[in-house]
Amino acid sequence: MTPAILTETLSARIFAIEGALGLIRQRQDVHTQGRNVRAYLMDVLDLVRRDPGIDAAVDDLHRSVCAFVEAEPAEGGVEARRLRLLDDAHSRLLDRLRAAGIKIAPSGGKDGIG
Repeated sequence: MTPAILTETLSARIFAIEGALGLIRQRQDVHTQGRNVRAYLMDVLDLVRRDPGIDAAVDDLHRSVCAFVEAEPAEGGVEARRLRLLDDAHSRLLDRLRAAGIKIAPSGGKDGIG
């Protein structure tokens, strides 16, 4: 796979993860979106070199998504904490990808990794 195609494919997966997380945050079709995030994360692992930091960040995000999806919607602070944990796990994945030197092309006029 050429570097340009790899960057494009990784960018598409990161953008898709961000879209699915947006729907999960809004509690829209959370079970399907949770499965989609898992599939996109597996694609990311297939596309990058083996890296324990990325592996851990993927696992962390996957566990956060599962916990969020399985939890009943809550009021106020509890839901805000769950959202923050989900966002933190997503940020850690992006940080790990950056630290590994993974280049992600901007998606939709926005930096695809931030």
